[in-house]
Formats: sequence, C-alpha cells, structure tokens
Amino acid sequence: MKTIRLWLCVGMAALISNPPPAIAASHREAPITALDHKADITDFYAFVSYDDPTKVTFLLDVDPLLEPGNGPNYFPFDDDILYAIRIDNNNDAQAEISFQFRFQTEIRAPQVFTGFVGAGNGIDAPANSPPPVAPGTPIVPPAITALDGAGSDGLNLRQRYTVTMMKNGISTELTNSTGAPLFAVPTDVGPRTMPNYPALAAQGIYSLGNGIRVFAGTVDDPFYIDLGAAFDSLNFRTAAGGGVLTPAQDADDNTNTAPDFVSGYNVNTIA
Repeated sequence: MKTIRLWLCVGMAALISNPPPAIAASHREAPITALDHKADITDFYAFVSYDDPTKVTFLLDVDPLLEPGNGPNYFPFDDDILYAIRIDNNNDAQAEISFQFRFQTEIRAPQVFTGFVGAGNGIDAPANSPPPVAPGTPIVPPAITALDGAGSDGLNLRQRYTVTMMKNGISTELTNSTGAPLFAVPTDVGPRTMPNYPALAAQGIYSLGNGIRVFAGTVDDPFYIDLGAAFDSLNFRTAAGGGVLTPAQDADDNTNTAPDFVSGYNVNTIA
C-alpha cells in the first residue's frame, strides 16, 4: 500500500449564517509546498451552481502556474497524495461530509516518449520505410477524441481516480453511474493531437448518483491577480495609485484595470 504523503483538506461551512473570516490560499506561498507543488492548494471555490440553484459547486485547485506547452508528460495529479474536500454543515469545525480523491497513473505505451500523441486518422510508415519498420506499420495513432475506447489510443499517460464519501463516519465509494472508470481530463495538448478539446473535456464530467457530479483535470487557472506585484510589497500595477481602484474603475465591469499574472497558466482542478 502506498503511503499517502499529504492530506489536502479544505474545510467548507456550506450552511452557516455567520461565517468566520476567510483566509485565501495562494500560489506556492508556503516553503514546503514550494518544494512539493503538486500538494499546493492554490484556491478553493464554493458557490450555488449556475445551472441549478438547488446544487452547490465546489472547486479545489492544486498545482499552480502550469505552463500549457510544458510537455511531454504535462501535469498529472500525484498518485501519492490524498486530495480531500471537507464540508462542515453546522459550524462546529468538524467535517460532516468529506470527499476523498485518489489517482492512479497508467503508462499505456512505455516505448513512447511523450504522454499524448495523435494525428488525423493515424499515420503509417511510408512505402519506402527501411527495416525493421515495414511499410504501412502504424506509427502515430489517430487524434485523441475520447478518454477511453476508440479514439483514446494516443493517451499514453492516463489517470484513473476514485471518489470516496465519508459521511458521519461511514465510508462509501462513489462510482460512475455507467459503471465505467473515472478518468482525469488531460491538458489541451493542441489541435492536431486533440482536435475537439471541449468535447473531450466534457467526457470527463461524471454522474455519481444522488445528484453528485465530478470532474478532475487540467484547466485554465480562473484566479485573477497581479501576482508578481503582490510579492513586491503589494506594488500593484493599476491606473489607480496605490493599487486601489477609483470609483469609475470599480463600476466598470467590462475593463480589466490590472495585469492578470496567472492568465495563460493552467491549474489542476477537482470539482
């Protein structure tokens, strides 16, 4: 059994009327997580779901400042970390419900140097291919259009994961309502390898029953901050002096008045 190196736990009071002051996470702000970035919680979000006001959406973001083009294996979750979202429903500082996520990485083609590869309908060796590769031998699999089955051959590095719900001391494994495994969605490698990434990513949204849905994968970091300036003694770069917006800037919902340092970077999300 692998040793779980670290618990990533977030306490969330979902149904309380007088919440305590919130302390935000950051991007590699602690010395230990600076050395172990996959264990770094960047941000945690909780809000009433946009598409269903009877539901609550929880987003746990980890592993910050991921450069989208930094291959060949990109940014898998860590198999040795137990990621967890803890929910306190009655403000007693004890989790009534927690959701625990464990990942398992599989390398499906060890002889291939890159985590993801694919193009069109696949590429075969040309007619003048020298030995030992015979002409017509499949060289590159078809473009990646699925997380499993046909269209997934190019997913050399693939991650399955499990979800366990702890409720009132009782552990229940939550499984895909279709019976199929849960797969993490990889980063968007590019249009040749993943020609329809939105459709591919949508396959990574799973129903676990009882109104619970889950997603895990690499996404664009939604946080907005002038990060470098924040650590330059709060030297925020904005049209308003001192980093404070003017009333006109604050009222304008359509114009960004400060640099977004994390724009263009990815982050790993569990939702």
